Amino acid sequence: MPTFTLPCAPVSLAGGSVAVVHAPISSTATARIQAVGERFASYLRRKQDNSTESEDYEKHVLPYVLARTKLDNDSSTTEALALDKVTDDLLQLNPAEWRSQDHYKVLGLSELRFRATPAQIKKAHQLRALQFHPDKLAKASSDEHSDSFFKCIQKAYDVLRDPTKRRQYDSVDRAISDDIPKARLSHEQDFFAVYGPVFEREGRFSKRQPVPLLGDLNTPREDMEAFYRFWASFDSWRLFDYLDKVKDHFENREEKRWQEKKNKAERTRLKKEDNKRVSDLVQQAMSLDPRVEMYKEQERRDKERKRLERESLARQADSELAAAEDRRARQQKQEAEEKSRLAAEEKRQREQKKQEERAAKRAVRTLIAEHGYLADPATLTPAMSTSRAAEVDILLENMAKSAISEFHQALLAKSPDRKLMLDIVTAAIHSAIDRTPAVAMGFTSFVRGVEAAKQTQSGHSVKQQAKAQREWSAKELEMLTKAANKFPGGTVNRWDTIGQWLAHHGGFKQRSGEELLAKTSELRKGVHSGSGSLVKELQTKTVGAADSAVQNQASVRYDGPALATSQQTHPQAQKETVPERPWSANEQGQLERALQAYPPSYKGADRWDKIAEAVVGRTRKECKSRVRFLSEQVRNKNAAT
Repeated sequence: MPTFTLPCAPVSLAGGSVAVVHAPISSTATARIQAVGERFASYLRRKQDNSTESEDYEKHVLPYVLARTKLDNDSSTTEALALDKVTDDLLQLNPAEWRSQDHYKVLGLSELRFRATPAQIKKAHQLRALQFHPDKLAKASSDEHSDSFFKCIQKAYDVLRDPTKRRQYDSVDRAISDDIPKARLSHEQDFFAVYGPVFEREGRFSKRQPVPLLGDLNTPREDMEAFYRFWASFDSWRLFDYLDKVKDHFENREEKRWQEKKNKAERTRLKKEDNKRVSDLVQQAMSLDPRVEMYKEQERRDKERKRLERESLARQADSELAAAEDRRARQQKQEAEEKSRLAAEEKRQREQKKQEERAAKRAVRTLIAEHGYLADPATLTPAMSTSRAAEVDILLENMAKSAISEFHQALLAKSPDRKLMLDIVTAAIHSAIDRTPAVAMGFTSFVRGVEAAKQTQSGHSVKQQAKAQREWSAKELEMLTKAANKFPGGTVNRWDTIGQWLAHHGGFKQRSGEELLAKTSELRKGVHSGSGSLVKELQTKTVGAADSAVQNQASVRYDGPALATSQQTHPQAQKETVPERPWSANEQGQLERALQAYPPSYKGADRWDKIAEAVVGRTRKECKSRVRFLSEQVRNKNAAT
């Protein structure tokens, strides 16, 4: 494992001291970076090929560098350099027309041309200069124009040794054709043989090197696509400055500027035409490249294969889904059948329990009937039998279902002793009354036995209990009858409301709900525990004017504000505008919605009839009275504030 030696601690760091920040981290800054150059091109190639930097360098850069280095430095290329022969046409060249001359041909490099290295150009110049130097030719000839070709050699060397001037000359080298192949190839022509050299020729103008090759029919698709992406964004350095029209002398500055403007416009036009020519070349090559159609066909086959695979997977998924749905349907059917079976079994058990309950009730009724309804045979009458049979039915209805069978067994155990059986029935009645006090009024025949049992347990007789309660006057009984009719069954807190009404309108001390219930039951049955004169007085009394006023008077809204003492003392002297029955929250909401639906602006004469129809259980008069009461409450509240 390698080891690392840490540097010495700074002097400012003493032993036991806290941490010290010696160099804070600089704040972050946002900068725009332009992705250009060979490094960016290498990054794109590596991202496309999924290769490392060293692999990209070995594949794309190193071969080009080695080739150029070999051409520039290899002495064998210069030693074995063979120059073109000098023809009479070259010897007759005019140095003044050097811009239109073939400089590579003058130096004897017409075969190499733009491929010639700087070393080869230098070597060719040396050989030509030695051969056609004026001093050497002067000894052999007396021709005064013998140095003309030498001047052309010097001018050609001046152009080709300067990289900028050489680029300008190579851009318009007339010896190299700019023509592109025809749009259609003959059967004998090979696409790669025709277009490969053309792209290699045009690649010499690329700013990005090395230029990818066209390849052949076996070139991978990735390389082919990379080749066409390169040429689709081809960046050319080709210049057309060499074709500028120049003059040795201008008349004035304006003429010189005018000429420069024309040259610039001509260069721009030639550059656009050249870019279009390269673009047409790329599009034409893509349309004729057999690999494009081959790869498209392969792509179509792949798509078709994938489509078939997707359809196969879809069919398989559909079959699996259908199987799952079938399983789910079977499971749901089984669950439904099981649920139906359980429901039927539960229903059967309920019916069986009902039958058992009915059988137990019949057995209890039969047993009590067989024993003379547990009454003294000497005092048993048909009416008493009917009454006690009905009371037995009430007792059984208010008894728990599970207790009926036990009740029957208990009666059987005490049979035929009527007294013991009566004690069991009496205890059952006590239990029923304790659970539901309202059923006490239903046991008229057994009531004496029940009261006797209570008297035995508490040590007080029924008469003593009646005396312990406050006596009822005839007027109080009369008003109780009126209140019971005014507040029928279903009224919320009915007996408390009746007690408050009696206390308010009659000036009596308020009685409890149980006391009012018991007295009302007695009045309905015509039975009174006190003097019979009160009942007789009620039966014979005629209705007077004061009684009619009380009967027709509206009831008090007890959820409203408390009445004054004077109102309590003289209830009939106070004119009330409240409804007769207390209004529930549901009725109040119905009234409010009806008032919104039929406001005072409603033109119809049946406004209050429609409002009454919207409030369930209320008449037109009650709705108007309720509205007047609420309006009066609002006015009183506003007046108080």
